[in-house]
Amino acid sequence: MLEKKADLLFVYGTLLAGLRNHHHLQNAQLLGPASVQGALFDLGDYPGLILEGHLAKPIETVCGELYKIEASNWPQLDALEAFDPQAMDRSMYLRQFVGVTWYQGSENVIVQVQTYVYNLTLEGRPRIENGDFRRHVLNKSR
Repeated sequence: MLEKKADLLFVYGTLLAGLRNHHHLQNAQLLGPASVQGALFDLGDYPGLILEGHLAKPIETVCGELYKIEASNWPQLDALEAFDPQAMDRSMYLRQFVGVTWYQGSENVIVQVQTYVYNLTLEGRPRIENGDFRRHVLNKSR
């Protein structure tokens, strides 16, 4: 079993570099590109991630970035993602550990890191078929 890295966060949506909520990661260290197996759904202004094992539909590679997070940043990020550890059933997202492929030059490393997984219904929400929210946003704006 992989060691869990509680100070690492996989981001795949509006927290990505260059997107509207990236400023919430100003104190974080970008470690590089990464991916996870799951599915992205278009929730309007932001995506929802569902992980492998929680899908009736096929999984795909979801593109993102890996960051090292200071412990003091978690409350702000939890608030942004509407995650309340005291009321997980009512949280929009859950912060969970997931196996992520971290691309380090010619090497790919699998690490257990945290990410925000969508916790509400996805009924009627379109899937982002390419698994890349940044590309999806660019395509929508054309």
